[in-house]
Parts: sequence; structure tokens; C-alpha cells
Amino acid sequence: MTYGIYFDSRVPAEALRQALHAVYNVPPELVYTGPHDALNEHPGPDPIALITPTGGQFGHEFSAGDRLRELTNATELELAQAICRVARARALLDDGSPAPDYWFLVTTNGNYGRVQTDPDSDELTILYALEPITGEPDLPVVPPPDWSRTW
Repeated sequence: MTYGIYFDSRVPAEALRQALHAVYNVPPELVYTGPHDALNEHPGPDPIALITPTGGQFGHEFSAGDRLRELTNATELELAQAICRVARARALLDDGSPAPDYWFLVTTNGNYGRVQTDPDSDELTILYALEPITGEPDLPVVPPPDWSRTW
């Protein structure tokens, strides 16, 4: 998988699909929105991206592979930033660090920063930011431990 982004469930999945179309001209019929178990009944062409419900605050799981990368020529972070700006959504994506509960939070204006999620929750729940994030003034900031500051 090339893209694995979790979008805020307060924004409808259709708005995320339309944002992908608006920014990258991806035909909406190539983006499936719905549960995984209904994908086999999808009447349209084979999708190049999926937006599936997972529950919780970041309950839209966006996944896609190389076909979408070829169309957008965007990194995972760039794609998340663009969709968040247009759909006025927030998103979480892997920050690439070895810490499993550190993520990048992308704000509705496309800014981003590292956050800590709750390791004891089955859902992606933000505990605090590890650095100030423009656009998230109410999110408490707790500096990361010394061992993780070089990532």
C-alpha cells in the first residue's frame, strides 16, 4: 500500500472523494466509499482508492496504491494536506518513526505536526501534540522524550 491515511469522520467520505477529484482530477467513480465487505458488490470500475469506515474520530481509512501515485505524483503527506485543505478535514498518517503511536496530524489548513495517540485505545485517539501545530491551538503540547527527538 502506498497511501494509508485516516481522515476525520466528522467530514463525509463523499467530501473526501470530491476533494481528491478537485485537486488531482481523479474520477470519483474510481474512489470507492463504503465498508470493505461491500466492495465485491461495487458496481463501478475497479477502484484505485478506498475510503472505508473504521469507527472513531479518525474513522475514514483512505488506502490506495501505485495507480493513484501515478495519477497524483504526490507523497502521502502532500495528498493528505491537499485533501484536508479542500475538504476542511483533519487527518492522521504514519510519521515514519519507529514509535507506533507517533503520527502526523494534518490540520484543516494543511499544516502538520507530530502527535501521540493513545496506545490503550482500539481507535486512533490523540492524547497530545509533540510540537505546536498551527491550526490546533487547543491541543496540549508535551515535548517528546529525548530518545525520539532526532527523528
